[in-house]
Amino acid sequence: MQGKHAMKSVRSLLLAGFVAAALFLAAVGRTLADGTVPGYVICRIRPGASISRLAQAYRTTVLDHVPGSLIYTLKVPAGGTVAGFADRLRGDWRVVYAEGDTFFSNPELKGKQLHFAFDAGPDPAGYENQGAYQQVSWGDSARRATGDGVVVAVLDTGIDAGHPVFAGRLLPGYNAVDPGSEPLDVADGAGSAAVGHGTMVAGIVARIAPEARIMPVKILNGAGKGRGINAAKGIYFAVAQGARILNMSFGSFRRSAALNEALDHAERAGAVLVGSAGNEGLERVHFPATGKGALAVGAVEADYTKAAYSNYGSWIRVVAPGTGIRSTYPGGGYATWTGTSFAAPFVSAAAALLFSTGPGMTEDLVKSTLRGTARSVDPMNPGYEGKLGNGIIDMDAAVAAALG
Repeated sequence: MQGKHAMKSVRSLLLAGFVAAALFLAAVGRTLADGTVPGYVICRIRPGASISRLAQAYRTTVLDHVPGSLIYTLKVPAGGTVAGFADRLRGDWRVVYAEGDTFFSNPELKGKQLHFAFDAGPDPAGYENQGAYQQVSWGDSARRATGDGVVVAVLDTGIDAGHPVFAGRLLPGYNAVDPGSEPLDVADGAGSAAVGHGTMVAGIVARIAPEARIMPVKILNGAGKGRGINAAKGIYFAVAQGARILNMSFGSFRRSAALNEALDHAERAGAVLVGSAGNEGLERVHFPATGKGALAVGAVEADYTKAAYSNYGSWIRVVAPGTGIRSTYPGGGYATWTGTSFAAPFVSAAAALLFSTGPGMTEDLVKSTLRGTARSVDPMNPGYEGKLGNGIIDMDAAVAAALG
């Protein structure tokens, strides 16, 4: 009897620990996104204007630049504020826009779902065969399209490049958080709450589109926190390196002019933009999923009802499974996590399948095919009609439509 009581106490303590950790990470997550980054202002100058002369005029220095663009960051002059300096710059004829930078984060660090991966282990069975694949009708399409040669950029916390699932599938990536370093999915000075996030997102793409090439773009640190300027740099890098699909499982409730410009640049280049809807369970837009032309992805449960944590609204384009998703995890193993972050890569993988069906598949045709073949989930979601997009993606139907 004493052994049973002791075991019960241990289980209670473990459960309490998990709950406490989840609450703590939720509180931390709320400080990660939506705030203004201190110390500098992002500005976009007009063609022909000189950034060095602009900086000289305000007695400040240029801190950063988004390669391939006219987007820069300028240090806030001594005694000034971000808001005040941005206002001054907006009045300068050389400046198109000026704004404070915004913090972005993985949705899983601040929403209603469990805030960390769990059940890590070496067995690949749950990853290779899980119910989520049947939900999105990944059956006949697995034999008809493989994502051959399509480049999928995963903008996230990096990747475990040594994981066996990614052998021969990775392209050289980019680390916007620590330029010059490899885009690895590891703990750093900022923390480790989000370590594994990027690896798990990439694993879903690798499973469904096995011949796609994955490009890891690290824009978030080990705590799942990032800045808009780094997200913009990551997008420009991915486009310059030929990415056809950009998976963006991060976000904020605040919009960013610089990030918007980067998204427009990617869309003009013919890339499909896929963004997670966010995990607050609110009818509230989540950026960059609501960027122009982006596919905003919500999450559903195994019975096709809206996941309680998933944001929703008329801006959602499609939905996919997001609860209890099993995927690759740092260290060569596998783990389970929940959130709209893990619904998004099902859509990115489906887009890769469509692109690989033939050279005639354009970005607009990929998006319209995914939406046009999706199955409505409105009947299972009274009260959410019209707020879960066209429904759950159907890979078999989409590939069949693409192949004629």
